[in-house]
Amino acid sequence: MDITLTVRSCLPLGDPQGDFTQTVSEDMTVGSFIRKVCRDAGITMRSSLILKNSSDKELRWSSTLREAYLMSGAELTLHDNDDEVDLQTKIMNCNVWFFIAVVCLVVGIIGLVVIIILHHKDQEPVYSYGVVLDAGSSHTKLFVYKWNTKCHQQTALANQIHSCKVQGGGISSYENDPSALRLPLEVCLREAEGAVPVDKLGGTPVFLGATAGMRLIHAVNCSVSDAIMDVVRSTIQSSKFQFTNPKTQARILTGAEEGLFSWITANYVLGKFGVIPPPEVSQSRRRRDLSGAGEGTVGALDMGGASTQITFYPGSSAQMPDSFTGNAVLYEKNYTVYTQSYLCYGINEIKRKYQALLVKSQNFTQDVDNPCGPQGSTIYEHYSDIFEAPCTRDSSEKPVNKNTNFTLHGSGNVTECTVTAHQLFDFNQSCPYKSCSFNGIYQPPVYGQFYAFSNFYYELSFLNQTDSNSLSEFQTALSDLCHLTWKQLKEKYPTTLLEFLPWYCFSGTYIQILLTEAYKFDNSTWKNLHFVDELNGTEIGWSLGFMIDSSSDLPTTKREYYMTNLAFALLTTLFILFILISVGFACHAVKFHRQRQRGLIYHQAPKTDSYGAIQ
Repeated sequence: MDITLTVRSCLPLGDPQGDFTQTVSEDMTVGSFIRKVCRDAGITMRSSLILKNSSDKELRWSSTLREAYLMSGAELTLHDNDDEVDLQTKIMNCNVWFFIAVVCLVVGIIGLVVIIILHHKDQEPVYSYGVVLDAGSSHTKLFVYKWNTKCHQQTALANQIHSCKVQGGGISSYENDPSALRLPLEVCLREAEGAVPVDKLGGTPVFLGATAGMRLIHAVNCSVSDAIMDVVRSTIQSSKFQFTNPKTQARILTGAEEGLFSWITANYVLGKFGVIPPPEVSQSRRRRDLSGAGEGTVGALDMGGASTQITFYPGSSAQMPDSFTGNAVLYEKNYTVYTQSYLCYGINEIKRKYQALLVKSQNFTQDVDNPCGPQGSTIYEHYSDIFEAPCTRDSSEKPVNKNTNFTLHGSGNVTECTVTAHQLFDFNQSCPYKSCSFNGIYQPPVYGQFYAFSNFYYELSFLNQTDSNSLSEFQTALSDLCHLTWKQLKEKYPTTLLEFLPWYCFSGTYIQILLTEAYKFDNSTWKNLHFVDELNGTEIGWSLGFMIDSSSDLPTTKREYYMTNLAFALLTTLFILFILISVGFACHAVKFHRQRQRGLIYHQAPKTDSYGAIQ
């Protein structure tokens, strides 16, 4: 169907002006219609011509007149789109070399930055984490440890990054209500979860080691200790940490284990295993050779509330019974040491044994003379507190009313104090070995340097003797303390808690006998004793040694690398080439610009007069 359209020329001056009427088929394309108008009107055909309808809307060249909704009698306008030039003109007037140079430079710089960042991440150490709860007889403390996933010689170089003291007493104090233990444990576990990266929580193992307090309960009534451990395990199971073997990861440690792990802690922190622990250690892992496994290590003396441990390397010539040895494989060396734990000889239980001894030796009278107590002091104790604990349960032979309260009156009799404290040890029991400490227990002669911590340190710190290397100075300080009356003691130590103050004379006397007569430190070896609370900023105890020893059994985390060193080298070369190429294009762009300024480059390509085919 044919339609008649009127086209008004709105072209620039120089092109034919006026109205041009055309009768054409409505199936003709807009482009073909423009060519026909240009041919009939003598207008130079060019690609910049556009046709607009009465609404000033541009019609697409490829549309038919019918698709453009044009009806017979419609009026159209013909325009020249000055913004549109042919491709050759664009190329000739635009310095495309500069654009290419910029693109190459940007690609080179961005590529280098990205691969350097990725390669740096590959070089950064990947860390593993572990959590250990030290469930002692008097309290429980949680520690979070961190180490490079790539263990040094299959053993972790761990360091402590967080700690949390669980509220309340030790877990053994919950024997009457184990369920009450859940909440205080959860508080520290939640706190520990915040100290470990979120993506590491599921792979971070958590361990709990119960020590002498639970060993005592387990020996007396295992059903009670099992009930407590069940609550402990279910509470830890609810945390976000890895706890796949509850009976292994939360258990009661043996005394030998406790002593061995404390020994590992002290020697590790001091660098005695030939490695330097973080943060001092460099990525190269500085090492030094040891003349023999154990030679050059230090002994460890630990005293908790319910037990005390001694662990040391006795020298290469010592022949030890197997039942008194501890073994550990650390940093590809095998260490065999002497270790012994004395249950009921921790500071709290030995006080209880001392009270039981006083009451029993004085025929269970309610008013008890306390020779180790400062003159004028008074201590009140209930029958159950003295005689219903595992360490003293067999001490009460005479039927006594279990509601009886005993009053211990301090007499400050230093000589009698030493005699009574001496009775807590059995030095007369036959020794089936070459040498013994007390109670017929084997012990080789002390060898090398020793570090004493926990309650050893607290007593020597109170006496201001932690920096002294003289046994006589310690004995003099202890004697001076034991001769003070209760009034003088309170005046001299006004900030010390009154519940602890009456016991320092007894504790010092007990420690003196233990170190000199049991462990056999004398004037010449006392100088090898060092009383410390921490070493190199690390609290000394068994938990760090336990974590280090356990690290060799933990699964190794497989690291995922972003790229190999070869790929990094090849990509670095590639992106440097991009930068060099950009410099070449930039030089060419400058040359092109100078040539154009001299008129060597045409600014505009000639227009075509071709009308093309008309459909």
